[in-house]
Amino acid sequence: MEAPQAEMSVVGRILRVFYAPSETFEAVAEQRSVADWLVPTFIVAAVVFVSTYITSPIYMAETMEQMQQQMQQQEQSGAMEGTGDAILISTLIAAPVMMFVMLFIGAAIYLLVGKLLGGLLGYGQCLAIVAYTSLIAILQHVVKTPLVLAKETMNVQVGLGMFISEEAQQSFGGHLLSLVDPFVVWMVVIAGLGLSIVGQIERSRAYAGVAAVTLIFLSIGAFFGTLGAGG
Repeated sequence: MEAPQAEMSVVGRILRVFYAPSETFEAVAEQRSVADWLVPTFIVAAVVFVSTYITSPIYMAETMEQMQQQMQQQEQSGAMEGTGDAILISTLIAAPVMMFVMLFIGAAIYLLVGKLLGGLLGYGQCLAIVAYTSLIAILQHVVKTPLVLAKETMNVQVGLGMFISEEAQQSFGGHLLSLVDPFVVWMVVIAGLGLSIVGQIERSRAYAGVAAVTLIFLSIGAFFGTLGAGG
């Protein structure tokens, strides 16, 4: 008689996301807990905080320069130092907090998409899918943070943005292309796989649904990026 397979730990599920994601999501489909979304999100939030802290001098220098360009009166410029401290603190706090905000929003959207595709899944399972998928962002920060420090600018490209000029990057299409990199594609693949396995959805339909959601989010980001550049 075959011995029952040991339950996969959260650590095992986290590690397998990078080399055997199907095993992670098969384990989630069989049994899940709060740790399946809480632990990965805490890890990613910690990495995002550290990355934000390390690159904060460069971020602040660029932000203050943009603000100074908008200042017209000399006395307003004198208040920049206190403003800069406030911006830095709020940025360090907002960066990890946004990971949890995007987790809950993303899970709700995946639940809706999954239901529309005829999937059998709940909100807790979608939380796990989003959380495990977000682990790929760790590698994204590991790659981009040294580039930001080396080039001393927040505008580093590791994807399609490398193939267009800085001027072209200021357009909506340029911003959209700049947001597409190998890590985003990787996350689409992981999330599509998770939605397919956990929700028992045809693989191609799950990938299409995740790709559509990702494109919408990237387009929104590109739109606001274009507004910021125009401002």
